Amino acid sequence: RSTNASRGVMRYVSTRGFKYASLEDVILNGFAPDGGLYVPERIPVVEPDTLKSWSGLTFPELAFEVLSLFIEPSDVDPSDLRRLLDESFAAFDHPDVAPLAKTPDALVLELFHGPTMSFKDVAMGFLVSLTDHFLRRRNERRNVLVATTGDTGPAAAHAAIGRDRVHAWVLYPTGGFISDTQERQMTTVDEPNVHAVGVGGCADGGDDLDAIVAKLFADESLREECGLGSVNSVNWGRVACQTVHYFWAYLAAVGPDGLAAGERVAFAVPCGAFGNLFAGYVARRAGLPIARLIAATNSNGAVHDVLATGVWRRRPLINTVSSAIDIVVPYNFWRTVYFALGEDADALRATQDEYASTGEARMPAAALEHLREIFWSASVDDDSTLATIGTFYGSSAPRPPDAGRYLMCPHTSVAAVAAARARAHDPEVGGCEVVVLATAAPCKFPEVIRRALDDLELDDVPELEHPRVAAQRELAQKETKRTLEGLENHMREALRRYPRVS
Repeated sequence: RSTNASRGVMRYVSTRGFKYASLEDVILNGFAPDGGLYVPERIPVVEPDTLKSWSGLTFPELAFEVLSLFIEPSDVDPSDLRRLLDESFAAFDHPDVAPLAKTPDALVLELFHGPTMSFKDVAMGFLVSLTDHFLRRRNERRNVLVATTGDTGPAAAHAAIGRDRVHAWVLYPTGGFISDTQERQMTTVDEPNVHAVGVGGCADGGDDLDAIVAKLFADESLREECGLGSVNSVNWGRVACQTVHYFWAYLAAVGPDGLAAGERVAFAVPCGAFGNLFAGYVARRAGLPIARLIAATNSNGAVHDVLATGVWRRRPLINTVSSAIDIVVPYNFWRTVYFALGEDADALRATQDEYASTGEARMPAAALEHLREIFWSASVDDDSTLATIGTFYGSSAPRPPDAGRYLMCPHTSVAAVAAARARAHDPEVGGCEVVVLATAAPCKFPEVIRRALDDLELDDVPELEHPRVAAQRELAQKETKRTLEGLENHMREALRRYPRVS
């Protein structure tokens, strides 16, 4: 266990004021009873000597050290925690789990070497394993609800395989909101406890599904009867595990040919529901020397609007080539605003209520100043996203032959564009190394990639082939189709077939 960190007994509170919850309740319930999101009462600080001592650890070993800051031995025995982490990363196809690639243009942290080739695998396997661990202790079952715009659903479906105490319900919008590969990663999982539900009529994509999930959770009797839980990034367990890859990337970048120990670094992160960025925020508060977190939004730009204008406005969804981050209500941003408000739950409730009633909320001046001190943002359109995929792939051709070209997915490209803009316009970023978080494998988006590389006139793009994708093309699909209008009633009926206690 890490002993050189500022910490006491870890307790959890809601962003809307509820106190206190055990880790077990936080993980199994997802949302707090008052509708808020769980956060640690206090974020422990890792001292520089402790951070230095973590150099050379494997990814699972580092995950154990970082998560031990937030998980008490009385909640999860250290030997069980190590086992759960080892199990979670066993299916990754790279020995480093998340290798740090050096391209001619940037350092790129590859978070897509898991079973569904998305960064969601990094935390999802652990969260579902931990959920299963707690359910066995209670002798209960859980119905976990997942609203997805692409990558969360596949990761949850795969993580639930063989977990007979967890029924995973993955809801996704049909009509072009996700790629064919992403859909097949959900609908080809032939397991009795995995239920893929394609939903038509979602004008606002995943945000429409989030609203239905929120209604189901708000029904106290349904929640109790069916044991509703969430493995979306509303669940603190996902966020906690995602803090690990920030520490991992930093330690990987430190060395004779890289960063000096203690030197600051910036991270450019594709910005969807803001869970990955909030994990970076937690890592920064925990002592990781992060100069800036670059919120890379696409044309939907919700977070960019807040940082630019001080006002959070809900606006219509725009479909983009970076579809997994087509989100206009990044709900994890509320967690960040809670800390920006000095952990004042009353002030956050007032801001949230204003947003709910009017469709917009003005950030208090002190909170906005805090956010701007830590985050820099950019809104990246499709033309820039596609052009940067081509630029990276073309400019990386002179690399050593055994390294190959560097191909990135559209979401990673959004982050690469934002990183370049931050270097040019933000003095805090211009003087430090930037790590771009690569959140999905490019082979999941073949149509977008081919469109981006059209000007290169290539006969073949071998990076678009992957044995996992090829295998899924041969499997039968199993799914339920529903419309948004009838989804809530369908889910109530379906969930009641799997009660919390049999």
